[in-house]
Amino acid sequence: MEASNSLKLIHEDKFSEIFSQTVEDMKKLGTYKQEFSPAITRYAEMRLQFEILMSQWYSEGCKITEKYTNKAGATNNRKTALYQSIETLRKEITDLENIFGLTPAGLKKIKNSGLDDKKTSLLAEALKSLE
Repeated sequence: MEASNSLKLIHEDKFSEIFSQTVEDMKKLGTYKQEFSPAITRYAEMRLQFEILMSQWYSEGCKITEKYTNKAGATNNRKTALYQSIETLRKEITDLENIFGLTPAGLKKIKNSGLDDKKTSLLAEALKSLE
């Protein structure tokens, strides 16, 4: 049980590290908002899962395909379940990185859309003019 708790703490630390680094990177780029915390949490969880799967994949010899015999008795090659999981996570992680502006393409899209512009309300502008 002690090894399990130790592993859990390592994963919690790594999750926290990924989450904090993502927030820091987004703040530097001007794309961070507090409301994004649930999405950043999912992203950090996926990054942690990805790192675990990659470690397992490397330790198993980077096997991409395996022989598979279907119900009809035909034997074919197919991607391993581990490699399919890695591919899926890789795509989902990249999608979130684009949304967060953490890739050149994602950041360009945010800047071109004007979402990163600091907009102030008419009330805020009026109050500021009174100062």
